[in-house]
Amino acid sequence: MSATKLFPLSPSVDNICRYTCMNTPAPAKTKPTPKPAGNLLDTIKAIRASVGDGLKDDELTCLLRQTTLLSEAGFGFLSISDGVVTFSVPPQDPGSWYSDHAWIPPEKERIARMIAKKQRLSLSEPPNTPTHYLFPSGEPARPYHHFELSNRWEAIVIAHPHYLKVRVFGAGPESRYDRKARMALPFAPDLLQDLSALYQTGPKTPHP
Repeated sequence: MSATKLFPLSPSVDNICRYTCMNTPAPAKTKPTPKPAGNLLDTIKAIRASVGDGLKDDELTCLLRQTTLLSEAGFGFLSISDGVVTFSVPPQDPGSWYSDHAWIPPEKERIARMIAKKQRLSLSEPPNTPTHYLFPSGEPARPYHHFELSNRWEAIVIAHPHYLKVRVFGAGPESRYDRKARMALPFAPDLLQDLSALYQTGPKTPHP
């Protein structure tokens, strides 16, 4: 099975944020201009729109970490890169994600299918590990999988047992004429609440 391209999280984000905080005089206590929205994704969109293109992704990550709304539905904000927000997820039991054959159990597939239908996205289950990855033992790892929800242009949600990624700025109809065009993507306001069903140990079903 071919490897699936993911949106990488820069390992330097934490170091950059710490360096910036240590070497920058403490600013006056001000908050970003927009009032925090009703959910985390809308808040991120609003703050991104208010600062425009004046900040690089690492700088925007540091700014967003200073806001008061940093978590929702068990997901914690980690970073934003190339329009993709990376979240931490609640601790997971590997057994709830992988069957004996390393595929995700049918119950989680059912939940993911409901979320994809609600968001009008397609669902796939690509492997976690690229096939060219080298293992110290010389033996390939079992091909564990994760969920990927996509529109016609790119992956929108990557649900992995160790992290969650949501693309908030991406391609749209304008991309047919300008490949660099990026727009705020529309989501149901309870997207993160629905995705949290994938990370629950007990039964939970997304809202229809």
